[in-house]
Amino acid sequence: MVQKAGVWTGIFLVIFVILGTSGGAMALENQKPRMVIDQANRRVMIPGGVNKIVTTFKPATLCVLTLGLAPKLIGVDTSSKRDRLSKAVFPGINQITGIGSKSMGINFEALVSLEPDLVILYSQKDGLQLANRLADLNIPAIIILPETFQTIQLSLQLIAQAVGGETNYKAVEQQMDQVLLLIQERLRDLPLENRKTGYFASSRGMFSTTTGNMIQHEIFTTSGIENVSANLTGYFQDISPEQLFRWNPDIMVLSRHMKRSETTRLANKGLSQVTAISNKTVYRCPSSLSPWDFPSPLSVLASLWLAKRVYPDYFSDINLLDKINIYHRVLFGKTMDEMGGSLDDIIQ
Repeated sequence: MVQKAGVWTGIFLVIFVILGTSGGAMALENQKPRMVIDQANRRVMIPGGVNKIVTTFKPATLCVLTLGLAPKLIGVDTSSKRDRLSKAVFPGINQITGIGSKSMGINFEALVSLEPDLVILYSQKDGLQLANRLADLNIPAIIILPETFQTIQLSLQLIAQAVGGETNYKAVEQQMDQVLLLIQERLRDLPLENRKTGYFASSRGMFSTTTGNMIQHEIFTTSGIENVSANLTGYFQDISPEQLFRWNPDIMVLSRHMKRSETTRLANKGLSQVTAISNKTVYRCPSSLSPWDFPSPLSVLASLWLAKRVYPDYFSDINLLDKINIYHRVLFGKTMDEMGGSLDDIIQ
């Protein structure tokens, strides 16, 4: 009996040593210097392990959370600290240092004082300048440009490469691909003449819209909808009421962050000439947790939601909420229901 115990002890010891060596080898591999090329085509050297991450805008924070890297966050944009989904997934985000925002400006001194191993920046405004200033201080900073579903996946892959350790990347990529494939298969036989036109109104107001360079354009086109403002370039552009009349979209989607007081314009008699308004096919982009019209892995859900709203006959057997809950569970470990979220997409 003693001999058998000794044998088993030896076996467990060998297994422990093998596993420990394997895990140790992986940990050592992640500590090695490595070069990544970010989405601004910058070569960024990561000198060692990444245990302290700072994000500077909400899409970056959402990407980090979906990759399962919340414990590594030491600084975030102030918008993410207020985001219901971020707080539900990572309650400790309230205690993390806020370092400003892309729109109002980044507190560079506060960011540097955190001594991060990795900073994730945006491509617009002063993003490139900040990345170069951080490089001068030997702080690795990568720029991501998540404005299409493909570049969202590339952003996730880049962050995973920069971190160097295990992440949720493959599972997130698979979920995104499954949703996109479902939409593609269901709308394959949709006749071109039956496709609807759509207008996206930004958070700045009813007469501020998306361009063909933005994620909202991809949300529309993926869901079988022709974006009436596709020929505009850059970022959000202001238009005249007359231009909206000329476009006369079949449906309208309002940004999640548009002030509800702005929606009172929909009751304006002059605007009743617009087909989407007269037919009451105006929706607010989901969800109550975190906006799907922000570039993130959640954005593909906006296409599924919109396709089912606009072409219900093609998705009659699809339980949208079930799909959404499964998606959230894979990405965040909790369903949308468990986090207290809802679509909240009807304009009252």
